[in-house]
Parts: sequence; structure tokens; C-alpha cells
Amino acid sequence: MLVEQIQTVLVVTLDDPDRLNTYDGATLKALRAAWNQLDQNPELRAGVLTASGTRAFCAGANVQAVAAGGFNDPPYPELAESVSVKPVLAAIEGFCLGGGMMIACGCDLRVAGESAVFGLPESQWNLPAQWLGALARQLLPAHALELALLGDARLPAQRLYEMGWITAVVDDGMARATSIEMAQRIGQMAPRAVRYFKELVTSSSWTAPSESLARGMEQAVELMGMSDTAEGARALREGRPSQFRDE
Repeated sequence: MLVEQIQTVLVVTLDDPDRLNTYDGATLKALRAAWNQLDQNPELRAGVLTASGTRAFCAGANVQAVAAGGFNDPPYPELAESVSVKPVLAAIEGFCLGGGMMIACGCDLRVAGESAVFGLPESQWNLPAQWLGALARQLLPAHALELALLGDARLPAQRLYEMGWITAVVDDGMARATSIEMAQRIGQMAPRAVRYFKELVTSSSWTAPSESLARGMEQAVELMGMSDTAEGARALREGRPSQFRDE
């Protein structure tokens, strides 16, 4: 796995194209460590998860590693949930199957090449998918069931876009560049507002409306008292980009 910083964006690349970028337990732990790095570095504003080659984003778990017991105590299936307090985008080319969809679930926005292919083959082999609750919170139940029950189906990127799971479908080979560009755009926004809006949207999937509104009001009081809010107003008045400091 490769980790690099491009301006304010942390780019994490699954780097085993000969095995369709499948993962073992060590890869999942390294991925968790990368998202911790994103959270802890104040210079970073967003992350992008991508993969080497064009055949696959990730075809799930490495079957050889599974057979060899290479999944002792991994961070799994926690990576299907929101992986960072900061925004993370998935850049998907080629196959995104099984556990590949799991790690893409942990991202907030997903960009796919037009030839990308999606599916959950676990039911073909009586394998578990403990993380499906995360997918079910991101899709309508009927759409989540379409993927979960039809294990032999391979759905195109356009179908996942219609379901609302894919943010944008782009020309093949452009998912990485598009995702980084979107992450850099996010990086120009007020960082605390971005983090708080992500928190509110994510948590509202399982909290009571009154609790969600109360948390939103707490956020509002804090945001309105920040110097970044005054900077945003000055920038708007002066017709220039805002220079946010997360203060």
C-alpha cells in the first residue's frame, strides 16, 4: 500500500494489481493507520482511496491469505464505517467486489470509471458480509438487497450511480484525478464546518431527530464564534478566496 500527500490531500493507494488489489489483514491495518494519519495531521483536509492499475479497485479479501489464517485480529469490518472525521473519497476503476465495496463504504464520496463493475459475491460461497449494515444505511433497502441477494450479479457503475451510491461516473482512467480534484475543492472549505457537517449527516442515520438537532445547535454556536466565520464574511465582502485556519 502506498501513502502520499498531495497538497492538503492524503492519497492512499492499494498496490497489488496482479492480485486485483485484494487485501489481507496487514493491509487492512495499514489502511486504518493511514486514516488515523489523516485525522492527526492538521495540514491534511481530505483523503482519497485509490488503487494501482485499471483492472480492479479491490476484488475483496485475498483468498490465499484467508486460507492461511492471515486475518487474525484485523480492523474488520470497522472499515466499512466512516473511516475518518475528515472527508474521504474513493476512486474506483475496474472491479469493486465484496470487500472492495466494504472499504468503499467507509468513504464519503465515490467516483467511478464508466467501466467499473460492482457486486457482492459472498452468498455464492457462503461467506459472511458482517459490514452490510453500513451499506444498508447508504442505500435504500431494496437497492442494498439487490446487491446482497443476487450474488452472481455484476452491476455497472451507472447502476450504482442510479442507486445514489456513486457520486460521479467519469471516463475510464479519470477516477483518481477527479477524486483528488474534488478533495482539493473540499480542502478550500472551512475545515471545521466540513468535519461537523460530515459528523451530523453520518450520525443522523441512527440518532433521534431531537438528538441530531441538538448536536447541530451545538455545532452552530461553536462555528459562529470562530475567527474562520469572520474570515469567511470578510472574504465574501472583498471578493476573494477565504483563508481558513480552523480557528
